[in-house]
Order: sequence, then C-alpha cells, then structure tokens
Amino acid sequence: MDNNINDLLKLKHEFKSEEMDREQLENRVKELTVLIEESSNGVKNLVAEQAAFTKRLDDLNKPKLSHAQMDEIQHIVESACECFEIEVGECDLELELDYDNRIQVNNIDWSRCQEDLTQHLMDRLEDFFAVAED
Repeated sequence: MDNNINDLLKLKHEFKSEEMDREQLENRVKELTVLIEESSNGVKNLVAEQAAFTKRLDDLNKPKLSHAQMDEIQHIVESACECFEIEVGECDLELELDYDNRIQVNNIDWSRCQEDLTQHLMDRLEDFFAVAED
C-alpha cells in the first residue's frame, strides 16, 4: 500500500509541470483511478483486520462458555420469556384519535414491566448457574 501512495506522489510530480494533451490527461486519470482503488482496497483490508483483532482482544477477558452452555442459556431465556406475562395495568399507554375518530394506542411504555422481566430472567438463570465467590 505504501508503494501505491509513493507511486501516486511520484506521478503527481512528474505530470505536474508538463503540458498534457487530452489523451495523456485521460490516461493519467485512469492510472490514478487504478492506484486509488488499489490503495482503498488495502485500507479496507487493514480496517477489517484491525476490527478482527480488536474483537479478539475484547473477547480475551470474557468468561468462556461451551456450546452446550450457550444452548442451555438460550433455552432458559426463551422459556422465561414465554411464561412471563405483561401486566397491562403496569404499562403507560398514550392514546390518540385517528382520522376515523377511532381510539388507538400511540405509544406503550413498559419500562416497569421490563424491570420485572429482567428480574424474572435473572431468577431463572440463577436457578441453573451457581455464582462463583470472588
């Protein structure tokens, strides 16, 4: 990639001082386009590689779970969500009239129920997992 950038700079100086006809200018534009595309691909590859290594670094200190444990967690979360019932009275509803004078719900705030769901999920997970003492 550094070679491409150096090539761009070298060519810039070579063509800067000379008078160029239409064909030379068109060829120069094509050359620069190719060099820019090659450099762009190199930068994209570096960014992708950096992202992959950053993820690996982030994952380094995370606790490790087996596939069987992840499957069990997924099963616990799914079953906890399936048996959780939202209390409509605990939700804040914003009602409005539509163009046909029908009442409709514009917004539902279920943040209080969400806390209950979170606690419900944590209770189910604690039934399955033991918490290690630090």
